[in-house]
Amino acid sequence: MEHHPAFKGGPALIIRTNADGAEDFKIVWAPLATPGRAYWRDLVPHRPGVYILSFIVLEDWLIRLERENGLPRIVVRRLASGEEHVIAFDEEAYSLGINSGYEFATNLLRFTYSSMTTPEEVWDYDLASRKRVLRKRQEIPSGHNSADYVTRRLFAPAADGETIPISLLYRKDVALNGTAPCLLYGYGAYGLSIPAAFGSNRLSLVDRGFVYAIAHVRGGSEKGWRWYREGKLAKKMNTFTDFIAASEYLIKNGWCAPGKIVAEGGSAGGTLMGAVGNMRPDLYAGLIAGVPFVDVLNTMLDETLPLTPLEWPEWAIRSAMPRHFE
Repeated sequence: MEHHPAFKGGPALIIRTNADGAEDFKIVWAPLATPGRAYWRDLVPHRPGVYILSFIVLEDWLIRLERENGLPRIVVRRLASGEEHVIAFDEEAYSLGINSGYEFATNLLRFTYSSMTTPEEVWDYDLASRKRVLRKRQEIPSGHNSADYVTRRLFAPAADGETIPISLLYRKDVALNGTAPCLLYGYGAYGLSIPAAFGSNRLSLVDRGFVYAIAHVRGGSEKGWRWYREGKLAKKMNTFTDFIAASEYLIKNGWCAPGKIVAEGGSAGGTLMGAVGNMRPDLYAGLIAGVPFVDVLNTMLDETLPLTPLEWPEWAIRSAMPRHFE
């Protein structure tokens, strides 16, 4: 929620909201004198599958951070004209953040960027000239050359016609001929999106010939809130079959070797590990299940456990819930 002193001819209130079925959010405005919902007007309408994460209002600009098909983007709008542009990046997959700063009458936006190959960078971006200046780069004490690595974004087909985003990291000199081992990570719960951000710990494996991959399965919100809804409760099976489809896709297309995938997930991702290990043990050389949640049924049926009622909206089915909680 932001107050703007001179929007549409007078002071205005600008809000990100999921009202009126806008599950991926929209941005609305209303005169500050009449801020009630009856006076809200769409500034950025709801677009299913385009998840508005946050926004910043400056004197002349509206900047929003949104995500579509698992990929974030920064969209800049000049308030006076409504003209928009997207800040462009060269890599196929990356992570972004925007910082509001402390000045209102400015053309500068500060944002953060990283990818699976590029350590976190802080940039100043001139909204008018569209020029950017690097202010800081994360230092890797052991040394790191981003040019030695490649980040890719793939899409694996699921049996029901959906496509599962996969973020991939490998050394550019690795042989991509179906012989490489792979560590495939997944989570898929609570609407959490796993960013294609930098992680120095992965490089130890990648430097030894591994392909590192993240399967952005249903249960997260990488493709909007629908992606979350279709990976929870009675549709939880989609999380598991998406991960299996991603594994099969990587093998079929030569990104890694059959029988040389190690799957990893923790907590709710541990549920995923338990499921895929039972459903398709032939696909995996090993499973890494960190603090795995693998006794879901007994846990959800025991309302005396202090965290169980809070978890029913994520894991339960109505027949398992006590009547007074329905």
